[in-house]
Amino acid sequence: MAEVPLAAGVSPPASPVLRAGDEILMAFPGPARQRRVTVLFRLLLAIPQLIVLYVLGIVAELVAIAGWFAALFTGRLPGGLAGFLTDWLRYYARVGSYLVLLTDRYPPFAMADADYPVRVSVAPGRLNRLAVLFRIILAIPVAVLVAVLGYGSVIIGFVAWLIVLVTGTMPVPLYQAIAAVTRYGIRYYGYFFLLTGTYPGGLFGDPADTDVAAAAAGPLTAPPGAEPGPPGYAAPGDAAPGWQPPYGQPDAWMPAAGPPTTGPTTTGLPADTAPVGGPHAGRPLVGAQPGPGQPGSGEAPFPAGWPAGPQAWRLVLSSAAKRLVALFIAVGVVAVVAYGVLIGIATANSSASVSRAAAISSISAAHSTLAGQLNGLSQQITICQSQSAQTAALECVTKLDRQAAGDLGTFANRVKSTPVPSSAAAATAQLTAAASQLQAAFQRLGAATSVAQYEQIDSSTVVPKVTQFNDAYVRLGAALEAR
Repeated sequence: MAEVPLAAGVSPPASPVLRAGDEILMAFPGPARQRRVTVLFRLLLAIPQLIVLYVLGIVAELVAIAGWFAALFTGRLPGGLAGFLTDWLRYYARVGSYLVLLTDRYPPFAMADADYPVRVSVAPGRLNRLAVLFRIILAIPVAVLVAVLGYGSVIIGFVAWLIVLVTGTMPVPLYQAIAAVTRYGIRYYGYFFLLTGTYPGGLFGDPADTDVAAAAAGPLTAPPGAEPGPPGYAAPGDAAPGWQPPYGQPDAWMPAAGPPTTGPTTTGLPADTAPVGGPHAGRPLVGAQPGPGQPGSGEAPFPAGWPAGPQAWRLVLSSAAKRLVALFIAVGVVAVVAYGVLIGIATANSSASVSRAAAISSISAAHSTLAGQLNGLSQQITICQSQSAQTAALECVTKLDRQAAGDLGTFANRVKSTPVPSSAAAATAQLTAAASQLQAAFQRLGAATSVAQYEQIDSSTVVPKVTQFNDAYVRLGAALEAR
């Protein structure tokens, strides 16, 4: 079909929207020159928008909860709730598109549909109540994919930012890929918030074999289950009486006044340099000289009614753009795995630090208790030895030795039950063994029947075991303090 350039001063025709059911559509202006200074400070410039978006997002979640109960019983979102969520979705799309450099135009602080390069078309209608009931579960696979794409967008988006910062424009395949990822995220939120019953799709673009021009030549009918529109909205001749066009787009279902027109184009471009969404009416291809009323002409960059043709609502990706979308997914998966590994390492280190500190505290406390008990017994042994009768003194001392053996057994069990880092496990086992051996030595002392036997056991067994016990305790302390 031949393309007819717009005459000077002529605005593009009203925008027919070609949709299948209630699928959420987006129109993108295509790559254009951007001011490098705004690209450099894009994140800072977007902070006020992000603050407003954050507050509106909280309200949108509350509205979505109310809408879920209403849709569960009535099979559709009430008009007021659907209108608010649609306006929020448009605002979210504008801020997001500005952040990822799909347009250089600062978003307006307005929720309603605005004359902005990135447009969203929503047509809420009848919903399957069973799908509404299990909407969160049904949305999980898409939510996971959106999260993966988000991680990929951070990394590839930084590369895109550098490219636009240096060259002042974004390569067409990269622009298409970012637009496709952005649209998929918008469709996910629209589905999650019950603005559509159509499961999110089109991540790799729309099919290129649809004859949009022919489909747009005739009047478009309302989607099944569309709600009545407000007064003053005229339905096309063959539409059901009283139906409403998509929220905020009174002209969205108007028939085209003929073949879609377009601005001047550059012929002979390879397929990979086709503009995003097909030949946009009023939007030149890459390299074309802008005409009046078109971006770069010095006049209003996007006249009222943009986009001006049904082609603009379709996103046909080049093969290079599809490969870039796949790269978004691959990079996102790698980033998620790397993030998980880092979190796991950090958690393990944190747990090790916590267990190390807890082990030091627990074993130190147990050792202090044991030392206090043994010191007390030592004083009592001195009293026992002061008795004149040797037999009575021996009986008194051996009783205290049996008590010391019990205290050592308690200490060994306390050390054995204390969780310690793997690096200190061997030292812990050595201290436990040393405490058990010293316990056995004191049990032998407690069983002595003569002073000579007692002194022999004390010098040959107890003294070496006490030295072994003290050395093991020092080694464990060093192992727990080591990083």
